[in-house]
Amino acid sequence: MTEFLVRKLVKDYEQTDNPQVRTAYGMMAGIVGICCNLILFGAKIGAGFMTGSISIMADAFNNLSDAASSIVGFVGMKMAQKPADESHPFGHGRIEYISAFIVAFIVIQVGFSLLKTSLGKILHPEELTFGIISVGILMLSVGVKLWMAFFNRNLGRRVQSSVMKATAADSLGDVDGTSARSLSFVV
Repeated sequence: MTEFLVRKLVKDYEQTDNPQVRTAYGMMAGIVGICCNLILFGAKIGAGFMTGSISIMADAFNNLSDAASSIVGFVGMKMAQKPADESHPFGHGRIEYISAFIVAFIVIQVGFSLLKTSLGKILHPEELTFGIISVGILMLSVGVKLWMAFFNRNLGRRVQSSVMKATAADSLGDVDGTSARSLSFVV
């Protein structure tokens, strides 16, 4: 799937040293991340309401923040492509590192938010309604996030992008969290 997207969406995809091709990779990764995370947000928020599970709803909002991270990466890659000017004699390439830092900050913030919500639910538990559809949505989410991790890691290596590598690491973290939620419903 990754190769199909690269070949269809990135002109001259083999010329990864070309700044315009590198930017096209970043734009594609951003758009794919935004679309996948918005779809996962919708599916999980629905599953959260069906089960009454705060953890699934929190996972949904994690996907929404991941969509925001993809927007940051998208904008960062676009801005990094700007050529050198009077204020930036070496170009704007370092904006990509700032984008990666922002993505990392969003991940940390979401983690603290999930910790706070989880502790609240441990102290004040509520009954959950188990549903095979909810577990199915969570397992589908694990599959999508695993693919997104490999997708971003692959692209990040091809074009040496710290933003894409950070996004891949975030997706792997999401795989762990969503897998744990799925297991808690089954066990």
